[in-house]
Amino acid sequence: HDRYVAHSQATTPLTVTAPDDNSSVTASPVTVSGTTAAGNTVYVAATNIDANSATTIASTVATDGSFSIEVDVAGGTTVLTIVAVSPTGGTAQEQRTVVFDVVPGTLLLDVADPDGDDNGPGNYAYPTADAFHDGAFDIQRFQVYDDGTDVVFRLQTRDLSETFGSALGAQLVDVYVHDPDATTTSIEAANATRNFRIAGPHAWSRLIQVQGFGQRYIDASGTTLGTVTISANPISRFITFRASKASLGQPESDWSFNVVLTGQDGFSADQARGFAATPQAFQFGVCETASPDPHCTVDPATVPKLMDVITPDGVDQSDEVDYTIHTPVVLSGVAIP
Repeated sequence: HDRYVAHSQATTPLTVTAPDDNSSVTASPVTVSGTTAAGNTVYVAATNIDANSATTIASTVATDGSFSIEVDVAGGTTVLTIVAVSPTGGTAQEQRTVVFDVVPGTLLLDVADPDGDDNGPGNYAYPTADAFHDGAFDIQRFQVYDDGTDVVFRLQTRDLSETFGSALGAQLVDVYVHDPDATTTSIEAANATRNFRIAGPHAWSRLIQVQGFGQRYIDASGTTLGTVTISANPISRFITFRASKASLGQPESDWSFNVVLTGQDGFSADQARGFAATPQAFQFGVCETASPDPHCTVDPATVPKLMDVITPDGVDQSDEVDYTIHTPVVLSGVAIP
């Protein structure tokens, strides 16, 4: 009674207006602002949960009831704990989570991809199960960095919600790396059942396959080259993976990359989610509904297993992957300028 009734904890008002919770920031320091009672002291603890919970603290007095505090953040995910303390002992607390998604090194390639083209040639449809989120197979950006030791690849999707217990459980990303000086190359897809090829001028010498429950890193003869490091962030929606330059080579002008995003399926021999004539709970649909359109009447096992690709300037995805026009479908890559 003495602790919890006679001496109940006093409170004080606190409203945090910035930054938004679960948001990306592009620079450090981050400005934390809001309102509280005039005269309160406001503390901000910035804890980086990707760096052993390293924490920095900043504070200010909200003389007129408003406050604005700059706090340093490092690369990764940071939890901001904002606490207001009144002169009489009342307290209030709020939290915000932000991501400073920065890659150290030299940016070699940065390509944006249109929103809403996560439908192959224009007619593909997502599976109907609730596990599949709108935008999960929609590429927004592809980047390549050189950090001195590794080549870092980043693929941003419109949605990167956790699926099947993995941060990228729904996605299967293939990057076909073209080195113009390579002596052994291939134009074949990761598996014959993927139903597409790579254009001759972009023939690959390295294939990096990234998925929520595995990976594949091989040369054109099928030899495994080691492993890649994979991470994913639902706030920035970037899938990040890196390969050593010792195994990949030194990307430079005229190197190119074919980037293909589709659904992952660990029960499939090619690890890619299959297609039915119309969408099923765990299969893509060739078309949303049955139709006499030639796109919709083909054997679902013959269509290209892809939902979105990065295309070079002047190439329209809906044409490039249209299997009623092109047999086989041939994909062109994007090159480092």
